[in-house]
Amino acid sequence: MDLSPKFIKVLSPEECLSNEMLLPHEFCSKYGSVIPIGIKMRVRNDYQIWLDYVKINQRFFGMKSFFKDFNLRGGESLLFDYVGEFKFNVLIFDISGSEIEYPLVMHESQDCWARHVVYPDDGLSFVNYVRPSGNVVDVVVPPFYFIENISPMVPDRVEYVVSSGQHIIGSYCHREFEFSGFASICHMLGIRNLNSLNYLVFSYDGRDTFKVVVFDNSMLEVPVSPNVPRNVSNDIAFEVLVQPSHMLEYCHGVDLSVKLRNITDLWNTKDSFTAYHKNRCWRLQIKKRRDVKRAAIHEGWIQFRGDMEFSSGDVCVFRWKNDNIHNFNVRIVKKARTVS
Repeated sequence: MDLSPKFIKVLSPEECLSNEMLLPHEFCSKYGSVIPIGIKMRVRNDYQIWLDYVKINQRFFGMKSFFKDFNLRGGESLLFDYVGEFKFNVLIFDISGSEIEYPLVMHESQDCWARHVVYPDDGLSFVNYVRPSGNVVDVVVPPFYFIENISPMVPDRVEYVVSSGQHIIGSYCHREFEFSGFASICHMLGIRNLNSLNYLVFSYDGRDTFKVVVFDNSMLEVPVSPNVPRNVSNDIAFEVLVQPSHMLEYCHGVDLSVKLRNITDLWNTKDSFTAYHKNRCWRLQIKKRRDVKRAAIHEGWIQFRGDMEFSSGDVCVFRWKNDNIHNFNVRIVKKARTVS
């Protein structure tokens, strides 16, 4: 959202011969409650396939034809991006880390033509595995396909765009084929260098910008956001007093007070955050009005209020989680009931 949950999956040869795929445990623990039992997986060439999500086994079932259609044999990496409702967008990377040249293939249930993905016009992604070693990792070398086919058109000065939407200036050395300038990203993550990470995914726009997505050892995306300015003695970010209008069957949004602009200004015009309560979580969409002076919670609120069993007059307290502007712990203060 672009804070939709993402995870990396490295395929084993055994999985590619089967009809199922095991998901990262941390992903299922955090988001399994909001993933439906039937999901649609979409690949960049418009290939689409319906899969069954079995929560107790933390697996997708129905993968066999996908593995066969894309000739996956093990060692490839898949980037899953949950974009809401029942849909996952998927990128496929070969063993070297380069995004594959997608074949013109459709699933047998589709009756349309595949889309021809053209690099770099349609953008090109690659994944970089941060190999553990005694050396400090502060540069990234792209895979051979990128060096051979895309490197000549990359300028010396590049921009990295992280999950918070911030643009960070970096550089590309054509002589050494190295990307550098990750100090700001490391600072926002609270780390000294890239060694403590697992995977970095770079998506090139064909000009001078790379979207960078960071993954830790659990194979989940690590949000990269600026540290949140706040009084450390008070971990409450904001509160929402539940109004009768918030409980309507077709609620059109929950406005946040203009007094919260020190927080809402950190969000993009269209953004989202994740609310956590006990072992559950909800993704709530944020939209700002055209004057950008007021933000409101939109998509996700109705499901959230139902699961939390809100009543008019309750106060929903959002507390900072890991000093991240897109993650909050939630506590409900129920309205005091008068006794007649």
